[in-house]
Amino acid sequence: MPRFERLLAAIAVLAAGPQAIAQTAAQPDIATLNDEFDGKALSEGWTLFHQAFGWPDKIKTLDVGKTTDGALHIQPYHSAWVRDLNAPFLFKTVAGDFDVRARVRSRGLKGAVSEDTWALGGLMARVPSRSTAAEWRPRAENWHFITTGVGHEPGKTMTETKGTYNSSSSLKLRPYANGWIELRLVRVGMALFALARRDDKSGWEVRDRFYRMDARPDMQVGLIAYTTSKAVAEGPEDPERMNRTVNTEAPVDMALEVDWIRFSRPKTQAPRDWYAQVSGGNPLADPNLPEADLLAALGA
Repeated sequence: MPRFERLLAAIAVLAAGPQAIAQTAAQPDIATLNDEFDGKALSEGWTLFHQAFGWPDKIKTLDVGKTTDGALHIQPYHSAWVRDLNAPFLFKTVAGDFDVRARVRSRGLKGAVSEDTWALGGLMARVPSRSTAAEWRPRAENWHFITTGVGHEPGKTMTETKGTYNSSSSLKLRPYANGWIELRLVRVGMALFALARRDDKSGWEVRDRFYRMDARPDMQVGLIAYTTSKAVAEGPEDPERMNRTVNTEAPVDMALEVDWIRFSRPKTQAPRDWYAQVSGGNPLADPNLPEADLLAALGA
């Protein structure tokens, strides 16, 4: 039996087993979380990270349909999502598995490519934390993202994928096309996948695979944007001080535009029981699963 047929058979067995509950059937529809950004304001249900957790606002500009017709426009101040540092983040809380997609463009303010470095934006899924500005503690950040823009090398566009576990970040930078692209994050149980494609006529490409044993079902899922200004000298990282201050004077050259963001349940499923997942019950968590089989299981 070909490998992909075995994968489908394993999923079918899970669906029939007592511990396997189809996420798509058991969880309510999440398409109501969609936002087409075709009005003049955000749709209901968005939470701004800085407001929810008491941090200062690092969003320089945010509008819907004003700067770019039919799109969300975000300009961040000098900021970063890495380790304990935070930056602009708009999210909706999603319980259970999800397949979230967004059509985005990361650009400079004076041209198609930012002149800053680490000027990126895209999708993030964050594990909720009780760490607030009033009661901040280090090593409490847990999240995964896929973004597009300029990384370490000026003028070179790419995707950045990053996983952060207890504020320890690990990233991958891969060259990618500039301009409008589609990004995607899919959570299936304890497996989470980051994908990208150039347009709706192109095939999805797997940019990263994450595996986290986390029993909490909720994640904060949404949009991030961050950039580092060339005017700010590198120095020792003090996350508490850096998170509590906003450098409004440092020039930045980055904007994220979002045509739409859409939420759905993934077509695959995983057992709810944690032991079933870590002992092989989630076939998508197999690190040796060929990309073609993974893409077929996740669907277009």
